[in-house]
Amino acid sequence: MKIGIVGGGAIGLLFAGWLGQTFDVTLWVRRKSQVENLSLKGVTIHRGNSSFTTKIHSELVMESPLECDLMIVAVKEYDLKPLESMLELIDPQIPLIFLQNGIGHLEWCRSLPHHNVFAGSVEHGALKENDHTLHHIGEGKTNLAIIKGEWGLVETLFSLSIPAFPFSFKQDFEEMLLTKLFANVLINPLTAIARVPNGRLVENPHFHQIQRELFQELLLLFPHMKGVISFEGVERICMNTYQNRSSMLKDVESGKKTELESILGILLAKADKDHHFVPIMKVIYRLVKGIEREGMGG
Repeated sequence: MKIGIVGGGAIGLLFAGWLGQTFDVTLWVRRKSQVENLSLKGVTIHRGNSSFTTKIHSELVMESPLECDLMIVAVKEYDLKPLESMLELIDPQIPLIFLQNGIGHLEWCRSLPHHNVFAGSVEHGALKENDHTLHHIGEGKTNLAIIKGEWGLVETLFSLSIPAFPFSFKQDFEEMLLTKLFANVLINPLTAIARVPNGRLVENPHFHQIQRELFQELLLLFPHMKGVISFEGVERICMNTYQNRSSMLKDVESGKKTELESILGILLAKADKDHHFVPIMKVIYRLVKGIEREGMGG
């Protein structure tokens, strides 16, 4: 099976490195220099005390047709819209898997002409070292759920015998993505503000209290999630990824645009629409927005 992956960031490299061990993988990226590095050196994944390198194909995303049997879209949510015209050129029969944080892209995904569209929720931790190397620093699984259509070729991923890179089936794509969103809201913005790894949010009583209050505000917006995800579950995620530095923290440290809008911005819009009072969420949003502005040069 030929698998295409769009996006040369940490998640794109992670999936290319692992899936390229079994399948014919092409990674589409935006920079010619990354294409050259990947074509020459492959993808190297460091995991604990071991490492491996996978040879893959690489192409510039706007300069070659996206031909494959299965496409995985691993760019950040704010980069999806520029890809729309390109994705619409892909045969509607080809399944598309979207691996974005947040829920703001769901309606857009439904509007695509493709018959089989899936959402993914990635539990792995990955730290990109350079254009062709990353560290697999937190092992979990990739949850997949149907947005529209049927499983078809995607079922092949569930039968992979890669213990360190498993796939799991989920019945409800919205519930799956909201579970990830709860964790993202309680971890990413706070680590970006405090400049601490995930585990410190639980150990520091002041950060921990803000997490509790954010959790209650989230339940105001999504009351049906009560019992689906618990605050204790988010605490476990923090401790299981104790030394991890969240993607939002890494973006802030690098002076890059964050995923704040897809994680918090969309929730504030929902709160305003539904007339919910979420003061902690609003303050956290403004703080990260200000930090992002300063880091990007005002």
